Amino acid sequence: MPRPPLPYRPDIERPEPREAETAAALRRRMRGIQETTFRHYGHAMRGIHTKSHGLLEGEMVVPEGLPPELAQGMFARPGRYPVVMRLSTNRGDVIDDDISVPRGMAIKVIGVEGERLPGSEGEVTQDFVMVNQPAFTEPDLRVFLRNITVVEATTDTGQAWKKGLAALLRPAVSTLRALGFRPWTLTTMGGHPATHPLGETFHTQVPFRYGEHVAKLSLAPASPALLALRGAPLDLRGRPNGLREAVIAFFREHGAEWELRVQLRTNPDTMPIENASVVWPEAESPHRTVARLIVPPQPAWSEARARQVDDGLAFSPWHGLAAHRPLGAINRARRAAYEEGARFRAERNRRQIREPRARLVLAPDPPAVFGAAPGREGRRPGTPDAPPGAWSPPMRPTARGLAIGAAAGLALVLGGALLRHAPGGAVRLALLAALLGTAAAGRLLLRPGRRALAGRRGA
Repeated sequence: MPRPPLPYRPDIERPEPREAETAAALRRRMRGIQETTFRHYGHAMRGIHTKSHGLLEGEMVVPEGLPPELAQGMFARPGRYPVVMRLSTNRGDVIDDDISVPRGMAIKVIGVEGERLPGSEGEVTQDFVMVNQPAFTEPDLRVFLRNITVVEATTDTGQAWKKGLAALLRPAVSTLRALGFRPWTLTTMGGHPATHPLGETFHTQVPFRYGEHVAKLSLAPASPALLALRGAPLDLRGRPNGLREAVIAFFREHGAEWELRVQLRTNPDTMPIENASVVWPEAESPHRTVARLIVPPQPAWSEARARQVDDGLAFSPWHGLAAHRPLGAINRARRAAYEEGARFRAERNRRQIREPRARLVLAPDPPAVFGAAPGREGRRPGTPDAPPGAWSPPMRPTARGLAIGAAAGLALVLGGALLRHAPGGAVRLALLAALLGTAAAGRLLLRPGRRALAGRRGA
């Protein structure tokens, strides 16, 4: 018998020790990413999920007859709302798409009335910010800060180095998945499969208040044309904007429909609020559909749309109703970090960022793969990160140490898996010796990177 959903209570959140200090450090790192990319491009970009691949408008339909536990917040009554959707990848710099990293989907629902979250008073939008992994790679804010520190330290590392690492990680991630592992960190570093982004299911990863209850949300393909793209491979070699090309080609011929789903919290032991790395078990609480997103055929990306959405809008889980309050340390830190990031873009680009109050009609200009603004052109030859014939900008000591450490750690993980499956004691001994040697070499070579990273933390 399924458990009933647990009630929302303000005391279910447990702030971490020194959380404000950690959140402030996180904001400094994200600002560092933005400052680096601003120096490269002369155009202010987001600190994460910088590169967009699809900028879409459509409609969210909340149906009649939802059961009481699902008819909560903005889903309490049936209705139709205009939406803007932004499909992106999660790096803080603009990289070629064959450096394959996780994908994100940000949704802005317009015309949502009700009691607002602090900082969004007077607005009528509800944002959902999602990634195509069901949980964070980091359990708490301190580990999240450490990983953002790594991203900030490697933002201006040349693309050739990143391409080399991604080429090693993709087959390794595939192997680990086949063996039953969850290699999310390696996926985030460049090991994501080269698949069609429109076949993905996206997740909020962290919990939110859901009216009287608590939930995580997801966005899943629903129309046949989207379902056919699940796991569909894409050849991204020599196509710096291959993901954008694929999205444009799809929406030239097709419309799309997704289901917005809710997973209600039913067990405090297996569905924590503060540990963002835990996947809530489907067996205890399955995802249930509360709305449908309908997107007609359209020009899916153009420079004109990028000016409207990439430059003119900000997406944050703190744009919304009090009934959908973001919960947990990661969400608490996002509030100020996202506000400061949007302010940085507005000031540097001399462009107002404001929440729409009515349907935002996106530009009907013909679709384009390359943008005109610096940082949106998709790494055309001659851009700061792609000088001809050079692996440049060079890897900084931090990046070099991290790459070596990642390679050594990957060898250990793969080797451990092989040791469990390989027959024969001699084979196992040989593998173990090779792995220990690799780990020892990586540890020695990693020291300069560790020192540099420690220096950046103390800055």
